[in-house]
Amino acid sequence: MTKNCIIIDQDPENLEILKKLIEKQTSFSVLSCFDNFIDSKHFLNSINIDVIFISFSLPKFDPFVFLDSIKSDSKIVFISNQTEHAFKSFEYNTLDYIEHPLNEEKIQKIEMKFQKLFNNSNEKSKPYLYIKSNLKKRKVYTKDIKWVEALGDYVKVVTSNSNIIVLSSLRNFEKKLPINKFLRIHKSYIINLDRIDNLSNKTVEIESNLIPVSRNKKAELEKILESK
Repeated sequence: MTKNCIIIDQDPENLEILKKLIEKQTSFSVLSCFDNFIDSKHFLNSINIDVIFISFSLPKFDPFVFLDSIKSDSKIVFISNQTEHAFKSFEYNTLDYIEHPLNEEKIQKIEMKFQKLFNNSNEKSKPYLYIKSNLKKRKVYTKDIKWVEALGDYVKVVTSNSNIIVLSSLRNFEKKLPINKFLRIHKSYIINLDRIDNLSNKTVEIESNLIPVSRNKKAELEKILESK
């Protein structure tokens, strides 16, 4: 699968080096290069991009401010020797954070990371998953899962047919679920967004069951529901 990407870097030498390294990877296609955020933003409004390579070299422009201003699902590769930006970068849809000097090995690792994400995404797109419980693997259709609840070292998967107790943390179980269908709304609960009947200030209702919503998750949940 060819990944479309763009490069944003004001240093022409660095930009050219990166472009050549990327183009050596047959699965990458550099659609355009930019030395400013304004033209980059216009371009991103007109086409879907898989990966944005973005440098911190642009003076007076903060890449984080730029990324906050665009609506894009693109994966981000940050390029900077300023390690103080590394921690904040992972608040974004970051694929990698790399430093100069750039080389072929670093680009190959980025390609491998993207391919792994793509494979995991395909796996999550399946309408079912296998859940291990009581030494058996049970096939459960994701549409039938109402919510998942933390129970110490276990989770309870509440479905249309039964409750299934699974040895797993809520964090690890969350990784098995399609991200566009499920949302963790509380430290102890993940819900199926399609099963919500009502939403109040502090709870969601699923078939007369009230499930708490964390204050810091309320805005995200409302935004998702408004877009449906």
